[in-house]
Amino acid sequence: MATELGVHTVKPSAWMDRARWLLKRYWVTMVSLIAVLGLWELVTQARLVPRFLLPSPSSILAAGIQFREVLVADAGVTTGEILLGFVAGSLVGLLLAIGIVFSRMIEQIVYPPAIITQVVPKLAVAPLFVVWFGVGVTPKVMITLLICLFPVLVNAVVGMRAVDPRMLDLMHSVDAGRWQIFTKVEFPNATPHVFAGLKVGITLAVVGAIVGEWLGSNIGLGYRILAADSALRTDLLFAAILVLSVVGVALFGLVALAERLVIRGAQPIDGAAAKGNL
Repeated sequence: MATELGVHTVKPSAWMDRARWLLKRYWVTMVSLIAVLGLWELVTQARLVPRFLLPSPSSILAAGIQFREVLVADAGVTTGEILLGFVAGSLVGLLLAIGIVFSRMIEQIVYPPAIITQVVPKLAVAPLFVVWFGVGVTPKVMITLLICLFPVLVNAVVGMRAVDPRMLDLMHSVDAGRWQIFTKVEFPNATPHVFAGLKVGITLAVVGAIVGEWLGSNIGLGYRILAADSALRTDLLFAAILVLSVVGVALFGLVALAERLVIRGAQPIDGAAAKGNL
């Protein structure tokens, strides 16, 4: 009936095969994680380490369950800041990379400030954003934007310039224009590099959002970490860090999934093969 209605169901065997594949590939990681958590629990239960310094995994889990509504709300705010800054920084970085590839003058104008934004610690410039934009979402997004911009910019430029010279010769031989060369050769060639920059950028975006929340916020995982630290609630502090880690890994996974969907089946084409196809 499901097939007749056009609804495709996944066979249970497919899920079992997927689970077996994951277990076969990551069993060492799983065993190591369980061993570390077990040893951690034993050490803390034996009071070899004060609990206010290192809470047990069970107490961290209990704190996470107790404050689950607060942590979920904080995670939603922080995730929004991460995504806004990441998307804005990635778009700006990609547009600047295109401008650099098209114009040496733009490269001379853009690259020095971009490098300066990376060598200056974000904690040093973040207070300026709080002064300029207040303590709302804007300063968090701006800090995250600055952090994400550079890896996307650099990787995109490298990818667009790492084109096989034979491909360029081929495009010139058929009188292709500058825009055609960019859309048919340079940008497609840069796609894997762009996604490499995006994967770096999404991990750095988490750091940017947390730094912004540390400087001025009353909600978010960064604020919750500081509040728990001030109250000596290390169990809640670890629970907030755990939630933040889950958010970061999930966002990285989404970018990796997008990469697979975009460049699935893409094969490098050399100049001779491309000429044959034409």
